[in-house]
Amino acid sequence: MKMVFKFDGIDCAVCALKLEEKIKKIPNVNSCSINFLAQRIEIDALDKSIIDELTATCSSFEDGVSIKRIK
Repeated sequence: MKMVFKFDGIDCAVCALKLEEKIKKIPNVNSCSINFLAQRIEIDALDKSIIDELTATCSSFEDGVSIKRIK
């Protein structure tokens, strides 16, 4: 299942890459790609059950980081 999220609160490409690596470690995530310039996270996962853990991972990564599903 492919999902796309818009993120806010990440100010540098290196931080986005670090977050991408953390997201890839979430169980049932097959792949993750963060486009820093477009502020988008594209995820391929087994199902929607990862959304809660994804939200928690992003919000605990850095103060002010938030995500919103757009697809």
